[in-house]
Formats: sequence, C-alpha cells, structure tokens
Amino acid sequence: MLATIAAATSDVLVIGGTGLMGAPTAARLLEAGRRVVIMSRGKTQGQGTNGRRPTTPAGAEMLLCDRDDEDAFVAALCSPDCPRVIVDFTAMKPSQVQSVRRAHEKLPLAHYIFVSTNMAYPGGVERMDVSATDGRIAEKAARLGSASEAPCNYGGNKLKCEALLHRYAAAAPPLRSTVVRPPAVVGAGCDPRHEKLQRLVLGLPPL
Repeated sequence: MLATIAAATSDVLVIGGTGLMGAPTAARLLEAGRRVVIMSRGKTQGQGTNGRRPTTPAGAEMLLCDRDDEDAFVAALCSPDCPRVIVDFTAMKPSQVQSVRRAHEKLPLAHYIFVSTNMAYPGGVERMDVSATDGRIAEKAARLGSASEAPCNYGGNKLKCEALLHRYAAAAPPLRSTVVRPPAVVGAGCDPRHEKLQRLVLGLPPL
C-alpha cells in the first residue's frame, strides 16, 4: 500500500489517521518524507483502539471533520490544500464511498486507497467467519457481482463499497483506487489478541 502511495504523490490524506491502523500508517508516510494530513472527528478515541487513542505523529497536519456530515466532508476533500491521494480507514458503508465519488467529480483525486477486510470473502459476508478456507483465498473469490445481495453487516457493507469502486473505475471521470483487505488487526488497546501475541513472543505462559 505504501509503495502505491509513494509512486503517486508527496501529499497524502489519511482518513482515520488517529486510529489503530491509521496512526502508524501516517507515521510511516512521514518517515518517507511525505506531507501527511490526518482527517479526524476530533473525538477522545481513535477507531479500533478501545479508548486508547494513539499518539498523533509529529509533523502531521490535522483536519477536523466528521465524514457523516456529507456536505462538510465533500467540501474538505475539495479544498485546494487537501491532498489528492487518500487512504481511507473509516469508510464502512456505501454512502461514505459515494461521498468520496461526489468529491472526485468536483475536484478529481489522483488515487483512493480503500481499507476493506477479509470479511468481504465468502463466509465473512454471511457469518463473519472465513475459517472454512485453508487461508489461501484468491482475491477474485470476493463476489463483487452479487454485492447488492449481501447483508448490510460489516463484511457485506465493505463488499458493497468495493463493488462501487469497481463501477467508479469505469465511470467518467474514472476514480483510480486500490483495495486492501487486512485479515486481522491486532494492536495495543484493540482486543486480547495483542496481549496473547506479546506473551507468546516473550515466552510467557498464556493467561
């Protein structure tokens, strides 16, 4: 993902840059010499952090905006100072991707990186469980063609967002995008898996 960003521009907007995945991504981009703008609601905690907000990377610019206020969100993305490459950690439903498209029609983006989930694959959409596979899932296994029939849950909504992006790539003006499907997110303040993993690495007995 970072290689895609590096090839595109020196300026990057990270939506959800105070969350569990967003904060370290912003930090890595800053280390690579990029100008980083973090869009945040300005609440007391970051997404996926269980109330433990990561430290905002030094050098990042902050843009306070609630994306659920669609008009304000589109206006922010169309600001002349807003980077034209976006990494989006917080889009959870089709309407939020539609807002990105609306902004793109007003002031084209160079590239949009959508952070999806492995729950977009069969099993995840229906039951939040892809354990029936052996772990080697082909990217094409996600049923984008039947996304409209998917339930409106976490995996289903992410799949619907991906299907929209496929449509937008062929529409005018085309929206160039990359989809990333993390299989699991583990970190401090996320859930007990982080502590279990750390104890395993340190050779400590399980709790």
